[in-house]
Amino acid sequence: MDRLRWHLKKVARKGFALASWTSGSLALRDRFATPRLRVLTYHRFGDTPRDAFSVPIDDFERQMMWLARHGLAVGLADVQAFLEGRKHVADGSVLVTVDDGCPSLHAGALAVLRRHGIPAVAFVPAGNTPMRPSMLRELADAGVTVASHGWSHRSLGRMAADEARAEAELSRHALERLVGRTVTAFAYPFGTRADYSPATRAILERAGYRLAFTSQHGPIRPGADPLTLPRIKVEGGEPLWMFRLLVRGGLDTWRWVDRTLWRLQRTA
Repeated sequence: MDRLRWHLKKVARKGFALASWTSGSLALRDRFATPRLRVLTYHRFGDTPRDAFSVPIDDFERQMMWLARHGLAVGLADVQAFLEGRKHVADGSVLVTVDDGCPSLHAGALAVLRRHGIPAVAFVPAGNTPMRPSMLRELADAGVTVASHGWSHRSLGRMAADEARAEAELSRHALERLVGRTVTAFAYPFGTRADYSPATRAILERAGYRLAFTSQHGPIRPGADPLTLPRIKVEGGEPLWMFRLLVRGGLDTWRWVDRTLWRLQRTA
């Protein structure tokens, strides 16, 4: 069943991306749409068969090399300035983010990011990460922005308001003490429509966060809500042409899958 599910999802993702390309919708968006950027989500790095959350380091190297060659990588501060209309970025620019604080970010991906000059954000569950404190400090010293993925990596949308507030505040304060830098960004654990709400948005805003990211697909445009921003998941087992298409928006329409799953979850 796992093998079948893996292949079905790969067929679906490639089908969405190729349909966007062959239909001409990508070319039309490139020509007529307002400027957009996208946020890419990684989780861990390694050669684990049929693990969508694990991207082989050689594939990651080719992806970062391609971004660097085309000048498409931006940092977290660029995203905030773009949202506020204070900065222009090239249409199709991307922010690289890595969730969960897995040691493979430090052991493998960090060298690739540095080699190609790619800014990145590490979203870390401050109270539940296998990465040693010294590793997080080295990431920050190397230019990776360390940001919050909650305290215990549990859904904010499925807990009481006081508990969600504690998750947001504890994680931010702990990370700031650890890396000696201000933490202003948050990634909702899991990031589905069940995991955030107007109430969790308000909690994050009061806790001092300026940007927050979901796992819902789509591009970011100036004026978007800074505390419910979409991201695009990069999966293992996919070729470079697929990466190039999703950077251009080939998986933007996957948001309809996200919304359908949300409706099914609510019905269930």
